[in-house]
Amino acid sequence: MSSDKPEGAEAKKERLTARNTVSCSSCIAASDRRFRPWLLDNAVRRLLSPPGKLVKEFAKEGQVVADLGSGSGFYSIPLGKKVGPKGRVYAVDFDERAIARLEKKAAKANLGEVIAAHVGSAADLHHIPEASVDSVIANGLLCCMVDHAGALSEIKRILKPEGRVYLSVARIGRKEDPRYVGRVEWEEILSGFRVIWRRDGLATRRAKVAKREIPLPAELRAR
Repeated sequence: MSSDKPEGAEAKKERLTARNTVSCSSCIAASDRRFRPWLLDNAVRRLLSPPGKLVKEFAKEGQVVADLGSGSGFYSIPLGKKVGPKGRVYAVDFDERAIARLEKKAAKANLGEVIAAHVGSAADLHHIPEASVDSVIANGLLCCMVDHAGALSEIKRILKPEGRVYLSVARIGRKEDPRYVGRVEWEEILSGFRVIWRRDGLATRRAKVAKREIPLPAELRAR
């Protein structure tokens, strides 16, 4: 288990340098962590960590939601059912096997027109329009990829002014691993958002955040 003590300036510089050497999309896919699809979407996980609670908090009928690092659809399928035919779920994962499995499950659940599954990196969401998403689910995303800055930039770009983001990262990892998100970096990440709530557990750090800019009421925007 890695220590959460603040890292020195030189150590941080070396870590960021290592991360930036693989900032292109083709390198990201080669460096991001890959899991077998069934490991992240199975009956045991649904029993221990039911997706319904998160879905209820971050999705409503007719909304647009981005599920980044979607895997084979642990959240994407219930999100699709929640937003319904008038909504949209963008499911993004760099593992083509997981996306293929997700597409089959979406078709079986009659959600093929609701869930737009895409093979790619969360650091390159060019297929999602700017300021078009009500909520972003990034559960365990950052600690499984290299380009944290790229993913965070894209999350802010696609999020509506009043949108919400769910972020979570594992606390266990090695500092020399460019995917690892330590305490110092986690605080830096949260400082770029307006924090609604945060919960630091033994194994994970989680937060619900929004853009720092507080949107004006509709009546003022119309003036």
